[in-house]
Amino acid sequence: MNYCFLVTLDGFGGLELQTIQRAFDTQKLGNNALAIVKKGTKAELFAKELGLEYKSLTSNFYKFNPLVLPKISKLFTNFQAQICIVPKTNLLLLALLSKKLSKQKLAVIFFQQMQSGIIKKDLYHNWIYKNLDGAIVLTQKMKEMLLETTIIDKEKVFVVPYGIKWTEFVNYKQSKKENRQHFNLPENAFIIGCVGRIDPKKGQETLLDSFIRLSSTDTFLVFAGSIESYSYYKSLIKKVKSSNVENRVKFITFTKEVPKLMNAFDVFVLPSSSETFGLVILEAMASELPVIATNSGGVPEIIENGKDGLLFEPDDSENLRFLLEKIKADSSFANFLGKNALEKVKNKFDYQKNVNMFFEVCEKIYNRL
Repeated sequence: MNYCFLVTLDGFGGLELQTIQRAFDTQKLGNNALAIVKKGTKAELFAKELGLEYKSLTSNFYKFNPLVLPKISKLFTNFQAQICIVPKTNLLLLALLSKKLSKQKLAVIFFQQMQSGIIKKDLYHNWIYKNLDGAIVLTQKMKEMLLETTIIDKEKVFVVPYGIKWTEFVNYKQSKKENRQHFNLPENAFIIGCVGRIDPKKGQETLLDSFIRLSSTDTFLVFAGSIESYSYYKSLIKKVKSSNVENRVKFITFTKEVPKLMNAFDVFVLPSSSETFGLVILEAMASELPVIATNSGGVPEIIENGKDGLLFEPDDSENLRFLLEKIKADSSFANFLGKNALEKVKNKFDYQKNVNMFFEVCEKIYNRL
């Protein structure tokens, strides 16, 4: 099969990374892959790093530009594209019109990775979702929301969650002491970890409030992630100082060594107000950690409360404090959650298994044309 991936986006977050990664994955499976990217972006650099075939275009893709249609149409034709993966709604019209211009037998598939509750049932969106050949979403909740907010046929929507290369995390399990030394973390403390960009939506303040009120002082809190909101970061630092916990809180702005960092923790917390999916939860679960996360978005489709993790309501710092105390006091329960979490990742969120499922769905959509 010949796959095109339309990633002409300025930013480079999980959405862009995952989409270009799928191009690399399908190439490894023996298919042909072409990444169509915007010139001078990190997406272009990532495609180049992976050794992918790619074409760079120069345009403002945030708004529809009809002048780009002949270029993309020609790429579809020359590449003999059969499937086009589109990761963002504002590129769907471009892909659909380019398909019509190319006259290729081509399946345009929306790879939706961000949850949206916006109603899209005006004439413009109705045309798009009527002509869309298929959509792949990460969770059942996302499928339900897509069906509620658009006119897309339910038979065109498929749920394929992200997967994870869990062996990369398990391999560091036996090296907790060395992992802590590597990140300059206390060897004997009970370490609470939180990985995610520093942003109000990620709920770090909720976790910090819970941490400050913990009854024991032999605890340590690690926030790891890029600083997206400096004002929010400064407010967290101010609260850390005013609460006299400066010697027990550490900020790590960025690290590529996530498996090693995860395996330095005793418990992982995801305090976000809402998460579409929560890939970082899978990374913690693959590290056999007990996970405490908010009961929102796609998280409940990953964690079964009390079996392979614990859930709490967004912004409920008091309940979060209680759950942290419980995990710290009951190591057998913590181990029970961690072992079940790893087993779930192996069975339901294995990277290669879910990648294979992704492309099986793509070919199913194509064969319906």
